Amino acid sequence: MAEATLEQERFDAAQALAVAGQGPAFLPPFMASQLGTMGIELELMVLDRLTYDLMPAAPDILRLLDQQTKKWVATPEITTSMLEVATSILNGYDGAAAEIEEIRASVQRAAFQVGAAISGGGAHPFQKWNEQRIYPKERYRESAKKYGYLAKMFTVFGMHVHIGIPNADEAIRTCAWLTQRAPLFIALSANSPCWQGEDSGFCSARSNVVGAFPMSGTMPSHIRSWHDFDQHFERLAAHGIVNSIKDFYWDVRPKPEYGTVELRVLDTPLQPAHAAALACYARELCVEVADNEGRWPRDDSRELYAWNRFNAAKEGVAANWINPCTGVALPVGQVVMQDLERLAGRTTDPGFFEACRMIEDLMRGGGQARWLRSHMDAGSGMNDLSRVASELFEQPFASTRRSHEPLAAGVPP
Repeated sequence: MAEATLEQERFDAAQALAVAGQGPAFLPPFMASQLGTMGIELELMVLDRLTYDLMPAAPDILRLLDQQTKKWVATPEITTSMLEVATSILNGYDGAAAEIEEIRASVQRAAFQVGAAISGGGAHPFQKWNEQRIYPKERYRESAKKYGYLAKMFTVFGMHVHIGIPNADEAIRTCAWLTQRAPLFIALSANSPCWQGEDSGFCSARSNVVGAFPMSGTMPSHIRSWHDFDQHFERLAAHGIVNSIKDFYWDVRPKPEYGTVELRVLDTPLQPAHAAALACYARELCVEVADNEGRWPRDDSRELYAWNRFNAAKEGVAANWINPCTGVALPVGQVVMQDLERLAGRTTDPGFFEACRMIEDLMRGGGQARWLRSHMDAGSGMNDLSRVASELFEQPFASTRRSHEPLAAGVPP
C-alpha cells in the first residue's frame, strides 16, 4: 500500500511538472475507474455588477471559496475573469443536480461579496480579448508564451464532462464513439451568438475559438488502443509538440490520471441545472458503448465530423446531423429525442427521466442561442444580453420531478 502511494505521488509530481512546462513530457498510466461515474467542470464568467463586462475578480472569489468546506473544487482559469468549478465524483442525475445547485449558490454568494456577478454562457457578448489578464500561475504564463495572443483569445467558457471507464483500451474506443455524437452536444448547449461585440451569425461562436490551437480537433482514427495512443504521444513529445495530456485540445480526449474520457465541446449552460442533464446524456451514451463490446464507428471521416461540428455550431438545435454509420441526415432535435427514448429504456439512473425533460426544455423554442437572439430582436444591447444571462444564473434550480412517465413523442416545439 505504501509503495502504491509513493508511486502515485511520483506520477502526480511528474504530471504537475509536465503540465507547467517545467519538466520532461509525461503521460501517466490510465487509472481505471468505475463505469458510469462522472464529473462536471464549468467555466464561469466573472462580471462587473454595473457594466456586466468581464471583471478580473476571480482571485478574490477563489480566496473566499477556499475558506469553505466542500466536496467540489474551484480553481483559476487562464485569465482572471474566468472561474472554474468541478464537482466531486457523481453517480447519477439527482446527485449531480443537487451538487451543481450548491455550487451555483456558493459561487454567487462569494461573487456578491466582491462586487461581482457570475454567468454561464460560452462567450461573453462584448469583451475584448486584448483587455484580459493572464492569471498569475506558471502554467498559464507558459501557455501565453507558447500561444501568444491565442491565450487571451481563449477567454471562452465551456463545460467538460468526465465519464469513468474501466480500462485504457475501452477509453480509446469510447472516445471514438463519443466523438461521433459530440456535435449534438455543441448544438444542445449553444448559447454564444455574439463575439467581440458583434452578432457572429453562429449559435456557438465559442466553438470556433478552440480550432485555432494546433492540437485541436479529434483523436486520429489510427489510434485503436492505449498502446497506439501512448506511441502517438511519445512521437509528438519527441518533437516538442506536446508535454502532457493537457496539450491535446481534442473535442473528446482520454484523461488517464482520472480514468475517464472527457467531452469538451459544450458551451457552459446559462442555467447550471442543465449541466447535470447534459452530463447524464453523455454518461448514458458511454455506458451503452460499453455494452456493445468491440464495436467501432463505421465512418470516422474527419471531413464528415468537421461538417457536423460546423453545422451544429452555426445552427444550434436547428441543425441537421449526418449519422456517420448510416449516412442519413436528420434534425438534431429528432436524433436527440431518439437517443433519449432509447437510453431511457435501458438506464439504471432513476433521475435520468428528469434529465430527459430538462434537455427537452433546453431545445424548446430553438435553444438558448435563440433565446438570446430574441432579446437582440427586441432591441437589447450587448450589456443587456450579459445582464439577462447573469440573472438566469442567479435563479435557484427547482426540480420538476414527476413519476417516470414515457417521454413525449417527436421533437419539442
